[in-house]
Amino acid sequence: MKMLSPYKLLVLMFACVIGLTAQSQTVDLNTYYADALGKKKADLKNAIHEIIAKADVLEYGAGSGKTWFGFYNTDRMENNEVRDRYSNEHHYFSGSNYSAVSGMNIEHSFPKSWWGGSKNQAYRDIHHLMPSESSINSSKSNYGMGRVISVTTDNGCTKVGKGPGPGGATIELWEPADKWKGDFARAVFYMVTCYQDLTWEGAQALKSLTNSDWPTLQPWAYELYLQWAANDPVDDIERTRNEAVYKIQHNRNPFIDVPELANYIWGDKMDVSFTIDGSYPGDDPGDDPGDDPTPETGDSILIAYQMFKGTDGSMGEFTTVKANGEQSTVWQRNASYGAVGNAYSLGKTGDDYLISPAIDLTDVQGATVEFDHAVGYHNGADPSGMFEVLVSTDYAQIPDDATWTSLEDIIWPTEMVTATSKFTKFVSSGRLSLDEFAGETINIAFHYTANTSNCWAWEIEEFTVRGKSLPDDIDDNYMSPVEAEDAVFDMNGHYVGTSVPAKRGVYIVRQGGYTYKRFVK
Repeated sequence: MKMLSPYKLLVLMFACVIGLTAQSQTVDLNTYYADALGKKKADLKNAIHEIIAKADVLEYGAGSGKTWFGFYNTDRMENNEVRDRYSNEHHYFSGSNYSAVSGMNIEHSFPKSWWGGSKNQAYRDIHHLMPSESSINSSKSNYGMGRVISVTTDNGCTKVGKGPGPGGATIELWEPADKWKGDFARAVFYMVTCYQDLTWEGAQALKSLTNSDWPTLQPWAYELYLQWAANDPVDDIERTRNEAVYKIQHNRNPFIDVPELANYIWGDKMDVSFTIDGSYPGDDPGDDPGDDPTPETGDSILIAYQMFKGTDGSMGEFTTVKANGEQSTVWQRNASYGAVGNAYSLGKTGDDYLISPAIDLTDVQGATVEFDHAVGYHNGADPSGMFEVLVSTDYAQIPDDATWTSLEDIIWPTEMVTATSKFTKFVSSGRLSLDEFAGETINIAFHYTANTSNCWAWEIEEFTVRGKSLPDDIDDNYMSPVEAEDAVFDMNGHYVGTSVPAKRGVYIVRQGGYTYKRFVK
């Protein structure tokens, strides 16, 4: 077995079930928001909409794979308390069955009636869904968010009443506590951008919104929310939640990632070309960032997904076999812990595989695999000495007869659930590159080994493969150094020379007036 060195740059965890370090970030922002760089105002908002509009939202309600499962991972504090942004009352999750917490509701911070209540993606999007104490949820109704001057309800955290709206008119409003004002403002910015293509309806909605792609918010609303966002800047709680939601939905709240973005769309930077941090990758000083090519083409797509703790996903059953192809019982599905590899009760020896169905990367670039996992009974030893993740392009039915490549740079779990626990917390593996297998159909295997001296447990909770569709042709921005010269580009459209390299991969060739894809095996 090839020994793998743990990748220590990013350790991404959900709290307890999937703990998360507050400062960790799972994406390169210049890459993720590449299509928005250099744009302004309405064009910028439209570009951000295209980036975040598709989300793999959970089903609504309680139970595995549903909203309360999401809240368990996004809003659970270390003492098992529910983080409630609407009330100072204390409510607690009971166990890990993802049931609804007594006395609390799933609150749409952006009222569902504003788009007619349709149970669409917005209805289930936990970037704006928050756990809320029931009575204040009822009191705030479907009112807009603003400054409450005449108070009818005040629970010490949230006020409900009347205050200034469009043109200074007095309207029904609710107001969050100061410590949450920025959080809710950024949630609203996200919603009016992600779902700008919805039609807003009803008297309450049209007091805060306009039916337009830009600005979508009434001036009184975005001016107030910009002020709230500045006064209550992004903190670690908000960053951690954004990462946790991204882990579930695979889209981000850009107003948390780049707090200044709101000012580019509605504020004092509307006439300035958008950048992440004031500079554009590859720019010469003074260049207009809007003139530079983006580093990637195509929208990210979900290629394969499996939640082993439930039945969510489209992959079908993973195969569990021994190295010789015989059926294995070392890997078992567990509703609480996912796919569990453990040979303790089977003689403490194992050479067993959990193998995915075929994954087609034929027309995909930049593919990655990511999974959540935990280990147990290893007494702090390096799990990569016993376990590995393998990829094959020729697996049939017998692992020993296939050619396998071991994936490196896996993040291995290290933090124990408690001081006396035998198991670590779940941790993300990190996004592991599958570029080497571009243009192929592959199987991914979790290879479990054990012996009488070391018989550990390995738990796999969630499994995701993502990538981008190959472009059909080359953007005019991607040019060879010599005008009209034949050229070869890598999967991201970057110039690599005038001939196809011998290195395995997918290349895009422009030759003799034709553009085509070339697979090098």
